[in-house]
Amino acid sequence: MSGTVTVKQNALVLNTFMAKLQNELVSADLVKWNEHSAELDDTNKLQVIEQVSPRYTVTRTSNGVKDLSGGVDGSAFGSETFTIDGTFNANMGWGDFIKIRDVGTARENEALMGAATNMAEQIDAYILKTAFLAANNWVGTEGNDVADFNDFMAGYTRLKQEGVSDNDLYGVLTFDDKQSLGDQIGKLAAAADGEATKTIRKGYAGPLGGIPTVFTQQLPVFTTGSRAGGGSSAALVNGASQNVNYSAVCNSSTNGQYLTQTIAIDTLTGSQTLKAGDVFTIDGVNAYDNRAQVDTGRLQQFVVVSDATASTGAIAALRIFPALIVPGSGSGDDVNINTAHATVAAAPADNAALTIKGVASTAYRQRGIIQKGAVTVDTAPLIMPATGTAMRRKLQNVPISVRMWQHSDFATGMHSVRFDCALNANVRDRRRIVRVNGS
Repeated sequence: MSGTVTVKQNALVLNTFMAKLQNELVSADLVKWNEHSAELDDTNKLQVIEQVSPRYTVTRTSNGVKDLSGGVDGSAFGSETFTIDGTFNANMGWGDFIKIRDVGTARENEALMGAATNMAEQIDAYILKTAFLAANNWVGTEGNDVADFNDFMAGYTRLKQEGVSDNDLYGVLTFDDKQSLGDQIGKLAAAADGEATKTIRKGYAGPLGGIPTVFTQQLPVFTTGSRAGGGSSAALVNGASQNVNYSAVCNSSTNGQYLTQTIAIDTLTGSQTLKAGDVFTIDGVNAYDNRAQVDTGRLQQFVVVSDATASTGAIAALRIFPALIVPGSGSGDDVNINTAHATVAAAPADNAALTIKGVASTAYRQRGIIQKGAVTVDTAPLIMPATGTAMRRKLQNVPISVRMWQHSDFATGMHSVRFDCALNANVRDRRRIVRVNGS
C-alpha cells in the first residue's frame, strides 16, 4: 500500500471528521461560543476579561423629585476573567488514515467516526460538568429522576425567582428521565390525549413547559464531600458579620470567581472535605430579591466553588457563591451598591448551622435547566506546525477550529495522524443555571 497522502485526501478526512463532530455535539446550542483570532500555542494561554454591568437602587419620591444634593449613587462595574488553556485530542494510526479515498469510505471508516464521536462526547461532558457544578440552585431530592411536569417546572420557577428571562432556556436531562417522563405520559388515556399513544410508540420527545429539552449520557456525576451527610447540619459558621461589599467581590482575577467570597466554618470532624459543587443553606440566611427589594422567605442556596479540606475540623477560607451581600450594609457609596446587588436578607450569625445537600461521599447524576448565556465556551485556533503536513478547518455552526496533523517517525517507521482543538468552558452567570431532580 502506498504511503502517499494527497492534499485532497487530507481535506476529505478533516471535513468528514468535522461534520461528524458537529453532528454529535449536544452542547452546541446550550452555551454561548466565542472564537478569538489569536493563535493558541503552549505558552500564551489566552486570557479574556468581560465586563459585568452594574445595578442601581431605584426609589420613588412623593410630591417632587429625589433630593440629590448629597450626591448620586456610586457605580461598581464587575468583571469576569475567562481563559483558553485547554485542548482536546483524538488520534489514529496511519493504516486507518490511508484507507480513506472517497467521501463514502470516509463516512464509513469506523476509526474516523469513532474519533469524532469520542471527541464530541468528551467536549460535551466537560462543558456540562463545568455548567451544572457551577449552579448554586438545586431543586428536588438529589438522586431522584425527573419523572413529572412539576419536577421540571420547579427548576423553571427557581430561575424566574432569580430574574432569568425566558429566552434561550434549555432542559438537559438524562435517559432515565426520558424513560420516567415517557412512562407518565404513556399512562394518559389515549382517547383523551393522543400524546400517550405517540409516546408509547416513539418515546418521549419535545419541549417541557415550552422549554426545548435534550437527553444525554454526558451529564456529570457529582460526588459530594466527606462531611457529615444525610442532610444534617455538618458545620457551623465560625464568626458573625462575614458579609462583604459588592465592590470587593465584583472583579474576578481568576476564572469563575465573580461574586464569590470565602467564609470560615468549623465543627467538622478531622479532615472532612467539601467539594466544588456541594450545595448548602445557612440557618437564618434567606435569599434576597434585589429587584423587588424584599426577603424571598426561602433560604439562600450556596455552592462551594473550590475543594476544601478541614484542618482539625475547621475550614478557614471556604470559597462560596454567591457572596454574602446584605442590603443597606457598608458605608458611603457601598450602601446603595450593596442594596442594588444584595444576595441575602441578613448575614449569618456566629454558629449558624449549614445544611449540606445530599449524603456524604455519594455520587449523584446532575441534570437541569440552563440559559445559553450562563456559560461561554471560548475557542482559538491552534498554531500551524512548522514541520509535517497539517490542515485546519472550522465547524460551520460552532466556532471550533480543528487542526489535523500527520506525522512520520524516521527512526521507527511509525505513521500517525492527530486531531486537536482548543477550548475552555467559562462560567459567566451561575444564577442562570439550576440543577433539577424529582420530588
